[in-house]
Amino acid sequence: MLEDLREQIRQLDAEIVAAAARRIALARAVGEEKRRANLPVVDYAQERAVLERARTTAAEAGLDPAVADTILVSLVRASVSAQDRDRVRRASVGAGKTAVVVGGEGRMGRWFRRFLEDQGYATGSLDLVASNEENAWAREAFASADLIISAAPPTATALLYDEWSAAPPSGVVADIASIKTPLVGSIRRLQRAGARVASLHPMFGPSVVLLRDCDVVICDTGDRAASDEVEQLFRPTTARVMHLPLDEHDRLMADVLTLAHATVIAFALALPDTPSPLRSTTLGALQALSANLLNESPDVYFEIQAKNPNSALALSRLASAVERVASAVASQDQRGFRTLMDEGRAHIAR
Repeated sequence: MLEDLREQIRQLDAEIVAAAARRIALARAVGEEKRRANLPVVDYAQERAVLERARTTAAEAGLDPAVADTILVSLVRASVSAQDRDRVRRASVGAGKTAVVVGGEGRMGRWFRRFLEDQGYATGSLDLVASNEENAWAREAFASADLIISAAPPTATALLYDEWSAAPPSGVVADIASIKTPLVGSIRRLQRAGARVASLHPMFGPSVVLLRDCDVVICDTGDRAASDEVEQLFRPTTARVMHLPLDEHDRLMADVLTLAHATVIAFALALPDTPSPLRSTTLGALQALSANLLNESPDVYFEIQAKNPNSALALSRLASAVERVASAVASQDQRGFRTLMDEGRAHIAR
């Protein structure tokens, strides 16, 4: 009897997976019709209708609506991701073009190689750990490539730019650095040497598939044509493209990156040497967030902290906030603690 029930569950699981695949295939067909009608990939009203319908159907079937919501949200995200990639391929921005990704064997480097290949670029990696054949192709293509993306850390990218200034490549050169201060002087020198230089900051990690919830920052280097070519890569996608002056980027990143990263690292360091046998939803969420961040490159994260001249103020605010919490607790100041939480809520709501 037990095995019969398990077999029925296995069959249902297979049917559910097959139905999900059919749904995504239909969503891709819908995406093609949207493209022909010049409609946006994301239709928020339709998404809301889909989720509301799923909750109603679940309630009528005796299923917790939250379960249906979780399933449908995953399917909607997968559908939008599939539509996104189809639209990128259809746009063929890079058809007949070549691109070299410096640092193309790193995690973000590999992400950009896949992204550019979807756009139709012939893409190669210039990287110490790339194969001899790969590096040979990239070196041969470098001088005349239509696009060169540096996925190396900021300081390494600056050194490369200074080296390239002796014989600038003919295509657009762009970095994806998370901070720009170490690069500004090198960007200007490369431009004076005659290069076309853009600068962007993809505000997401290499595990991202769906760009709908992601920002891509285009920094103004003074070369509008080069910036437009880089921005064109993301126009077929659902990413939100933002524009910032190059000199303003790091001031904003002190809060967006420095503060956030330092908070997560400090939390991980504050955990006891002996793990607690108990878990809470808050602890679990923070541990998962910490694990994701701490698996990234420490050299890159060090540069985000140490090479941004605006980091000190953000870190000072973090230290002050921890001290204020500790002071309220140590002094048994319940009213003061409540005030801190009220203040925090006000910051989050902004």
